[in-house]
Amino acid sequence: MIENFLEYIVVGLEFIGVAIIVVGVLKTLYVFGRCMVKRIAIRPLMTEIRIDLSNYLILSLEVIIGRDIIETFLRPTLEDITILAVLVGLRTLLAFFLNYEMQHMPKPKLEKALEESK
Repeated sequence: MIENFLEYIVVGLEFIGVAIIVVGVLKTLYVFGRCMVKRIAIRPLMTEIRIDLSNYLILSLEVIIGRDIIETFLRPTLEDITILAVLVGLRTLLAFFLNYEMQHMPKPKLEKALEESK
């Protein structure tokens, strides 16, 4: 019974992880399109747009790592544990480098540019 419940959680977390990515991409496209329609120079704002999308990607990676951990708990073979370790390691490195890149980017200007264009 608990295994069935955890299977639903795994599927739900997978859906949530993908949904977070989709929302982030759609929001990025919306902001990009809004800048194009209002004729705001996009190049100076690309850093902030990338930071915003990176936040969504990092959050989705964390959710998907949680899904992988629960899934491995359900089927704890040595092969599954090895695959989990590799996936968690890769996703953790990706999240680390995305965070690192975001912290070392110039400060955002998007909000100011969008407010000035009103």
